[in-house]
Amino acid sequence: MTTTTTSTSSSPAWEATWAQALPDVRADAEPFTDVTLRSQLRAGIGGQRVRVEFSNRYGDQPLVIGRVAVTSEGRSAAALFDSGVGCSVPAGESVWTDPVDLPVKGHAMLTIDFHLPEQTRFPRLFASVSDFTCQMSEPGDHVGADRFPAVAAPPFPMPDDADISVHESGPFLHTVDVTGTARHAVVVCLGDSITAMGWPEAAAALLPVGSGVSIVNRGIPGNRLRLDAGAPYRSNGRSGLHRFAEDVLLTSGVAQVIVALGTNDLGLPGEFEPLNELPTADELTAAYQKVLDQASSAGIAASIATIGPRQGSDNHDTERELIRSTVNDWIRTLGPRCIDFDQALRDPASPLALDARYDSGDHLHPSDAGQMQLAATAVSALKDLHHRRP
Repeated sequence: MTTTTTSTSSSPAWEATWAQALPDVRADAEPFTDVTLRSQLRAGIGGQRVRVEFSNRYGDQPLVIGRVAVTSEGRSAAALFDSGVGCSVPAGESVWTDPVDLPVKGHAMLTIDFHLPEQTRFPRLFASVSDFTCQMSEPGDHVGADRFPAVAAPPFPMPDDADISVHESGPFLHTVDVTGTARHAVVVCLGDSITAMGWPEAAAALLPVGSGVSIVNRGIPGNRLRLDAGAPYRSNGRSGLHRFAEDVLLTSGVAQVIVALGTNDLGLPGEFEPLNELPTADELTAAYQKVLDQASSAGIAASIATIGPRQGSDNHDTERELIRSTVNDWIRTLGPRCIDFDQALRDPASPLALDARYDSGDHLHPSDAGQMQLAATAVSALKDLHHRRP
């Protein structure tokens, strides 16, 4: 494994090649001391240099990070902070590494190792079966190890008949940026569990290298458009409206946002949130309009995805179906700013329900085939738009 060094030259134009949204999982966190985390992820776009953002957004105390290394195609580079090894990230804040001179190819796999020398709290269950995986080591600094001494994670609980892949987040790793001679437009996907399950990554994989577009995933399971999660379900996150500034506008190189939220605004009230939080159609469309206005004020394009079919799912009823159909009709009036996920997923013979080919089994979340259908729909909707930033 070849080792290179970190560069701290003048600031280039950075663009996000991979991202995730970090939920508040403190309620499920466990204490660990002197462990190394290894995340493996697929870059969307390439560049000559890379930098990594670590977030302590929901920490109750400073996050102490030791050595960090980034590996791509057998080359490993140490990532420094202000030219030094390690840093302390204050509670509620995030920190970027210095630029690292490490060529990254579009669609290549990256490995990011970071050592946590002091006691740190995070959820034990963070493994995945998607293109993103996170592993925890046995005690010690194992940054850059050829054989990573991973501690086995328990299997993620899923029904035996579920036709679905799990995409779990890894703690603290928020964004990976690259920079190079080519310019790209970054498309941020702001969504809930359906987004977090991976259609943005599948869409990115459909784009050829050199397309000029990077698609990144800021989905949080259980997330709503209008309202923050209640106290018992903090991991469902702040609302899309409230996290828009951080998860969209602060993404490097952002040129467009796809908002795929609204399903949980309809489904959670009365079961996981108070029933009086069920929005009217006017309240939901007003929230979408606020997102469009925020994007317009920031000078970025915005698309809204229609809310997918949910007949037969938990908490589905006539009132919620009427709200969904009314809202979807409004979204379709946006013309090219509408991405019609509802039409892409519904059963032609029973349009209030998911097509059986795209149903994971709960009549709400798309199967792996459904995720690919959403990815193709998103790419098709984006292909005729001008993405490159000036």
